[in-house]
Amino acid sequence: METTSKPSKKILDEQINSVSNLFSILSNPIRIKILWLLKKKKHLNVHELQNELNISQSNVSQHLALLKTHKLVTEERKGKEIHYRLVASKKISKVLASAIHLITYQLAASSEVLSTYAELLSFLG
Repeated sequence: METTSKPSKKILDEQINSVSNLFSILSNPIRIKILWLLKKKKHLNVHELQNELNISQSNVSQHLALLKTHKLVTEERKGKEIHYRLVASKKISKVLASAIHLITYQLAASSEVLSTYAELLSFLG
């Protein structure tokens, strides 16, 4: 008879903490917008992100540093500029799409909200 071993409590706790940390990083609207912009445009530098988001360069840099620390974005030097891109574009898109599906389900009463989320889902697809 085959037995399945249960993951140790330590490993389970580490996985739960990792998921919690990821959701913490994704809890900021600016970071979500950065991820969407990078998904859409493939790569952008800080100045381009600053213009798209209409926030300060230092604010963009702080968010990018956090996303980079958590291995959601990577950087590549192109001459004097540093361009940022998603590390795992398809996987990040799936996480964001799952969150949008959940919100859509929760807010299904409002057709206006549904159309907005439908637009977001088509963007991620």
